[in-house]
Amino acid sequence: MSNTGFDTRAIDLKRFWRQFRKRLWMIVAATVAGAVIGLVIYVIYSNVMSGNTVYRIRNDYNITFNHEEFPNGVDYYNAYTWDGILRDDPIVNKALEVQPGLSKEQILDSVTGEILGDYRILTVVVTGTDQEVVQKISDAYKEALPAFADIVDMIKSIEIWKDADIEVYDAYTREPNAAFLGGLIGLLISLFAVLMYGIFDDGIYTERDWVINFPGIPYLGKRDTDEYNVNRSHLLEYDGNYIELASEEFRYDLDEFDRMRKADGVILKLKPGRDKVETMDKVVYTLAKQDVKIVGVME
Repeated sequence: MSNTGFDTRAIDLKRFWRQFRKRLWMIVAATVAGAVIGLVIYVIYSNVMSGNTVYRIRNDYNITFNHEEFPNGVDYYNAYTWDGILRDDPIVNKALEVQPGLSKEQILDSVTGEILGDYRILTVVVTGTDQEVVQKISDAYKEALPAFADIVDMIKSIEIWKDADIEVYDAYTREPNAAFLGGLIGLLISLFAVLMYGIFDDGIYTERDWVINFPGIPYLGKRDTDEYNVNRSHLLEYDGNYIELASEEFRYDLDEFDRMRKADGVILKLKPGRDKVETMDKVVYTLAKQDVKIVGVME
């Protein structure tokens, strides 16, 4: 019968690894499920409940400078200055004149400028959550920028070069973050659950588990290994009549008990992790009552 000492024994790394490996699929499944759930929740919240869909139009304009009279004009109208010029009064007021339904605040909050490489190509970016407003501001700048060139001596002309369509855009998308957070939560919860389950798991995983619970029955080792052959040769008769018995094969059968009593002994077959202390305890106790000799256990 068992001599349980799980509450006082030190950590058995081999037992821990076998327990962890047995339930690794649960951790993987929980992590994937958490990532999917986190992503779905974020998408529902950001695109359905909060209604914060962002729209954007990126139009490119070709700038022709008056190099003959102002050779240094390019140095003044650089990427940094254009971002501010696009929101200055001359251009903004012209845009308001073209689209009187807009407000100055809407334009200032929506428009930015970029010069990514060629100083002659100005990219005007209009961004916002109101699709109609974004389109109106973009259309207004198609007239406001050429009009601005007419009042600035350093610039000959500004013409639309690439007239883009409106697109759905979110510069601060959190889908990867949401998936990562959901997966991390699923990982931590599953790890905690697996560890807690392992603490209360009375499965027999290692030789140490067996010796602690059944010290009177020698552990022979894994079948067909040097350890098993040496232990069997030392502890048992090499050609003895031994009956091998697994826990799920155990039956309350009088004829079977008679057959086991007539044999030289019974070798229990242990399935690490699947055999529980309580189940194996019942087998060992019953065989002892039936005067059946248990000579060892093997994996």
